Amino acid sequence: MRRFLASAAAVAMAAALLSCSSATEPKAWTGQVCQALTPWRSEISALNAQAQAQLKAATSPVQARDSIVRLLDGAQKSTETARSRVAAAGVPDVKGGKDAANRLVTALAAVRDAYAKARRTIGALKTDPSDAFYASVVTAMGTLNQEYAQSGVNADALGSTELAKDFDEAPACAASS
Repeated sequence: MRRFLASAAAVAMAAALLSCSSATEPKAWTGQVCQALTPWRSEISALNAQAQAQLKAATSPVQARDSIVRLLDGAQKSTETARSRVAAAGVPDVKGGKDAANRLVTALAAVRDAYAKARRTIGALKTDPSDAFYASVVTAMGTLNQEYAQSGVNADALGSTELAKDFDEAPACAASS
C-alpha cells in the first residue's frame, strides 16, 4: 500500500509540475505573438493615417496638438494591449526562450512608454507662437522615432534560429507579412 501511495503521490506531483509549466510549444508561441502584433501594427498604421488627415484639416495649432495627442494616446493603448497579449503567450519552449519572450515584452513596454512620453510632451506644449509649437512637435516626434527604433521590437532579433524559422512558417505570421 505504501508503494502505491508513494507512486500515486509521485504521479500527482509530476502532473502538477507539468500543469504549472509555463513553456509553450514554439510554433504556438510564435502564432500567438503574431496574433498580438498584427492588429497592433494595423492599428498604428490606421492611427497614423487618421492623424495625417486630421493634421491636414487642422486650422490651428490647438487642433493639430489635439490630433497628435489622440494619435499618441491610441498608440500607447494599442501597444499596451499588444504587450499584454505577448506576455500572455508565455515562454517558448526553446533554448533562450525566456530571454526571447522577456526581450519582446520589454521592447513593447519601451514603445508604449515612448508613446506616453511623447503624448505628455506634446500635450503640454503651448500653441502660441505657432512656429515654436510646430518646431517642438518635430523634436518630440523625432525623440519618439529614436526611442521606437532603440526598443528592439523585432522578432528577428530574439536570438533563436528556431523561433526565427517558426515566425517564417507560422500561418498567423505569414498572414501579417
